[in-house]
Amino acid sequence: MNNLTAVDESSYVDEVVESHKPVLIKFWAPWCAPCKMLDPVIESIAEERRETLKVVTLNVDEAPVLAAQNGVRGLPTVTLYREGEKLESLSGVQPKESLDALLDRNIQG
Repeated sequence: MNNLTAVDESSYVDEVVESHKPVLIKFWAPWCAPCKMLDPVIESIAEERRETLKVVTLNVDEAPVLAAQNGVRGLPTVTLYREGEKLESLSGVQPKESLDALLDRNIQG
């Protein structure tokens, strides 16, 4: 996961809320098999869109309060933020096309 930054309570505001780029967060847990299935898709998006999008991960076991504040009810959940505002979320394993469509709907350029 070369292009991905792990965030937690101490880095969330800097990495997500105050980011100048839109931020895609993958909420996951180490015990979550579907989360691991989504890794190649997330890594591909991070690589392809590195100029216009920041992609981060958040381990819900290590940051349960942040997960709850962000409305995470199932894993994996992928949520897009811009200027600290939640734009859209998808839960469960998603094909790359679904995530690309989410990004294209919400990010110009």
